[in-house]
Amino acid sequence: MTTDPHHKLCSTLGFHDIAPVATLRSIAHLFGTSKSRCGIYLLKFSKQRFYVGQAVDAVRRFGQHRKNYDEIIGFSFIPIKRTQLDDVERELIRKAERLGLVLLNTVHATNVVGDTDLDMVISPEEQDQWLDATAKFNKADKSASIVLPVAQQDRFMEQYRKYQTVPLGKSTSKLLKTYLFNCVPAPKRTEYSFWMVSCCPSTNKNTWPRLVCVSAGVMELLVMGHQKNDPKELWGFVTVASDVLSKTFKNDKAIKAAFPDVELIRRDYRDAGQHQLSLHAHDLETMKALLNHSAVQHAAASLALRVMRKRATIYSKFHCKQLADSVL
Repeated sequence: MTTDPHHKLCSTLGFHDIAPVATLRSIAHLFGTSKSRCGIYLLKFSKQRFYVGQAVDAVRRFGQHRKNYDEIIGFSFIPIKRTQLDDVERELIRKAERLGLVLLNTVHATNVVGDTDLDMVISPEEQDQWLDATAKFNKADKSASIVLPVAQQDRFMEQYRKYQTVPLGKSTSKLLKTYLFNCVPAPKRTEYSFWMVSCCPSTNKNTWPRLVCVSAGVMELLVMGHQKNDPKELWGFVTVASDVLSKTFKNDKAIKAAFPDVELIRRDYRDAGQHQLSLHAHDLETMKALLNHSAVQHAAASLALRVMRKRATIYSKFHCKQLADSVL
């Protein structure tokens, strides 16, 4: 019996046997013709790194992984019904993180391991420096703003003009500036590719009209709008890293004590991992209090960096350059 502590942790997840596959191109022999190939699999890589994934046909999925990665040295499998794949995969990834396994996953994981596209724009060393002093770093960054095609700017000109006339426009712009300078790494460098801001988007316009939405990856980081029946009354939310926020506020009760009018909502954004919390405000003063609080800023910055390290944003085509320029 192995004494490898990592194998014991994998066994805790249900992956009791890790087959050596370092030189194998296929794992068909592990299934034969009768065993189910639908389930959750574990890949072990060199340097004690792991990947948890789902597959309807694990043999074919392994073959796809093998074409891209030479460092797979171990494989394990748990048969799961197809209807349960998403839920079990998410739970095992989160449990693996809690156990301390180093995962190569991006979806459902808190942090991404290894080199990322973001590293080419802001180096890992700079990312650490930024997280230690976000506003100071951003204010010292003299990067030039990006230039987008005229067509991209023209596309949102009418929406931006509309935004300039709304009663809350100046207030939301000020709050947007506070967020970008305190919670987004090198915003002029990462704009458009890694974060974007939409202006007066049509999302939920008949129920919760929006004025500003900052997104990264495939999720919303900051949203502000006005109450349906009162364009002078603000609502909004900011999504933060709950594990970082808990260093200041130990629990929900402590958060509510500091922000009595804030609503706490736990979402399930795939890019945010298991440590995510949305702080909802239903008036301007509460939103100001949230976005100007140092602990909230640090928790929001931590989440934004985690998401941006995972992938570029898929919403770039909705980026309102005029709004971004007005606050940057």
